[in-house]
Amino acid sequence: MVDIMYQNALAEVEEILQNTEEELVAKIPNKIRQFIKENRNQEYMTNIVNVEPLNRQSILPETQALLALIYRSYWATEEEKKEFADRDSIELEKARESLKIDNTFEKRKEEVKIEETTSLIPV
Repeated sequence: MVDIMYQNALAEVEEILQNTEEELVAKIPNKIRQFIKENRNQEYMTNIVNVEPLNRQSILPETQALLALIYRSYWATEEEKKEFADRDSIELEKARESLKIDNTFEKRKEEVKIEETTSLIPV
């Protein structure tokens, strides 16, 4: 089952897609569109106004994330997809470096604990 926040976000995505050019909506696989329809919160009242640009509207952060995923996967040009992949590689490398640093600190903490527990106390 899908979390209620994502059900609400799927309702907003569905509303947005209903007011999007058919050419763009057709690029989204039927399975994805069906998932959105089946898992949206049908009772959720969206605040989307069709005449206002999306960037000026208050939509859920989850909706923004889902729309970004749709854009990235189905609407972006090949050049944009390459830029996304390049940025992802850089961010992944940063995350790996950060993890290495964190692991180094954890190892040092363990070494310090071992030294503390094995040292002799003068009597």
